[in-house]
Amino acid sequence: MTLGEFRGEVLRGTEWFGHDFAGQRVAVVAPGREAAQIVPEVAATARSVKVFQEEPDWVVPMPVPGPTVLGIAVARVFLRWQVKDPWIRRLLTPDRRFGSRRTAPGLGYYGALRRPGCKLITWPVYAFAPHGIRTAEGIEHQADVVVLGASSLFALEGRPA
Repeated sequence: MTLGEFRGEVLRGTEWFGHDFAGQRVAVVAPGREAAQIVPEVAATARSVKVFQEEPDWVVPMPVPGPTVLGIAVARVFLRWQVKDPWIRRLLTPDRRFGSRRTAPGLGYYGALRRPGCKLITWPVYAFAPHGIRTAEGIEHQADVVVLGASSLFALEGRPA
């Protein structure tokens, strides 16, 4: 699968930083640790944001030093405090052990996901269409801009990064 059909703007890695998304529909394709950094910035100016979460990651309000027990407690309390909907909270909870990957400091991530124009999508991305992204269940999500996280499965496909 490539980005070849998509007619909008594609931003990779950190190209989104400082970009003005005013009035644009933005699709963010990234794992949770990168989405936690990208989404609050993009959602601040975009008309709408759809977050195509490749996989959830543990998000903490700030780096947590010390034992894993403390880190998992902080991450779970932070998630429960920030995300009231149990189904959305489940979608944002990783299946893997805490500490098996870097945690994502993302103080504004969960708040950005609560914004009216922001939506979390957990269906896998199936294809890039001329006007957006098609997910595995067959829905085409319209987008003017696609932001690919540096670790995204699609970051190296299509045009060179």
